[in-house]
Parts: sequence; C-alpha cells; structure tokens
Amino acid sequence: MKKVSVIALISIFLLSGCALIPKSAEEKAYVADCQTVQANFKEYIKLQDAFDSAEYNDPEFDWDTWSGGYAVSNAGQAARDAAFKSIQSKFPWISSITQSYVGGMSRKVFLKEDPDHWSTDLEWVVYAAFFQHMTKGTSFEVTVDSLKKIEDSSYDLQLDKVLASFAPTDRFKNCDDALGLKDEESFESLASDYGLYGNSGVHLGTVSEVSIAIWGCKKFGVGFIDYGKGWQKCALKDFEVDWSDYPTSNEPTPEELEILAEREAQAERDAQAPSNSGTMSNVTPGQICTSLGAMVETENYGFMTCKFVWVGRIKALMWMRS
Repeated sequence: MKKVSVIALISIFLLSGCALIPKSAEEKAYVADCQTVQANFKEYIKLQDAFDSAEYNDPEFDWDTWSGGYAVSNAGQAARDAAFKSIQSKFPWISSITQSYVGGMSRKVFLKEDPDHWSTDLEWVVYAAFFQHMTKGTSFEVTVDSLKKIEDSSYDLQLDKVLASFAPTDRFKNCDDALGLKDEESFESLASDYGLYGNSGVHLGTVSEVSIAIWGCKKFGVGFIDYGKGWQKCALKDFEVDWSDYPTSNEPTPEELEILAEREAQAERDAQAPSNSGTMSNVTPGQICTSLGAMVETENYGFMTCKFVWVGRIKALMWMRS
C-alpha cells in the first residue's frame, strides 16, 4: 500500500513538473504583472466591442470605416468634430501622438505626404503606445527598439509574444502559462481578434489615419484625398448623393420606354396579320402584346394568351402559352 502511495506521489510530481516548487520573487512579480495586463486588456476589448455593437450611423463610432481621405472630403465639420471627440476619449494616446506628428509639420510638408500611408516611424510609435497602454501599472517596459527585436526574432507582434519576452525564467513561457489561461481566454486567442492585426473593433491604423486627417483640417484646413489631385479643402458639410440623377427602381428609362413602344407596335402588327394557314397567328412566346386576356392560336405553340409579365424593371404585356 505504501509502495502504491509513493508511486502515485512520484507520478503526480512528474506530471506537474516544477509546479510544486515555490515561485521565486521574480516569478511572483511576473504573475502579478500578467494579471494587471489581463485587466487592462479586458477594458480594451470592451472598448473595441462597443464599435462592433454600435448602431448604424452613430457619430461616436461610425468613423471606424473612414479613411483619411474620407475624413477630408466626405465628412463635414460636425462629423469630424464627433470623430475627434471619440478618438480623444477612447484613444487619447493616439490623439496625442498624431497631434505632435501634425503639429511639427509645415503646410508644405504636410501636403507632401499621403496621411493614408502614415510614416513607418509613426507606425512604430503607435505600436509601442498600444503595448505601453496594455502594460500600464506593471514593471514591463516596452520601447520601439524592444518591439523591433521581437519582430525580428518571431515575425509577430501579438500581445502574447511581447509578454513572453518579459518572462524572468524558463518556468513560464508567457502570461498564458503563468496564469493558466487556455483556449478562448488566453492572450494568444484574444490577441488574434483584438491585437494589432485583429479584425474586431476599429484598427489602430484607421484611428491614426483619421486622427491625422482631422488634425490636418484643424491646423491647415486641407488634407489628402484618395482620388483626384491629391488634396483639397476640408469639407464643411457631409457629402450627399444627388439621387435625382438616378432613375428609380420602378421607373423605366427613356431608352427602355422607346424600345418597349417599338416592340408593342410590332407585336400588334404581327398578331393581326394572318398566317399562312389563314386562321393561325405567327406570334411567339415572350413577344409583346397589347390586349390583356386576348387569345390566339399558333401553329408551333398552340394557344397563346396575352398576360402581364415582369421583364427586369418593366411590367409588360406578352404572349404566353395558355
């Protein structure tokens, strides 16, 4: 019995590895820091989920699909003000970075560069700010240089990889390991949706582009657009489509009405003309007719009746088999 107990204890120890070994002070600090990051990341996820669940046309959130050019040419002053307020409250760190970026430029320099393709230097600054935001309140120090080293070694800047770089010993591979997080609750899983390359919420590149465009409008009154000459004055009012230039879905165009009238005239002539047999009509299925309910007999198709049929957007009378 004692032998079985000893074997069981040894098995448990082997399965648990070094789990029974007390954590060092550094390892305890790492676990605590990982817990802080987890809390920060949960708040960030809530922020991003708010964009996905927002109502259509909500000015606080609907800028998440804008480009920098849209903010200049399609969004009016009121829409830009709403987007600016939203970015300042939800992404103050990006608003501060882009303000400094635009504030250090002359009008000539600003118009020389396409804000939709913000510089690589600013991109790295935003990346570093994101991870600094996630690691706020911890001992983890994130810099542009440290991120570039991580990317060089792993080709991946997901949150779990960055946190792994701070593991003090080989006991924990990363924060998922330290906190026992698995599957959907893990940093690895959540970062794929809400990290730098995630599809949930608004992309940080979009936040930066829109913020740069809005700061440009505030400082210079102009900005880069996605088409045409490259830049123009910032719009005062939202762009609106003039639907009077387009036909309604139920209204035939003049060309369609002309074709329809010509076919109706030809159909009436064909229907009234006697066939070779003297009693047979030579109309065919799908041919335009003029008298609803009229019936004729044909040699090839039997009896045909004049009925209403939808042809695209046109409701027309056509000969159809009875």
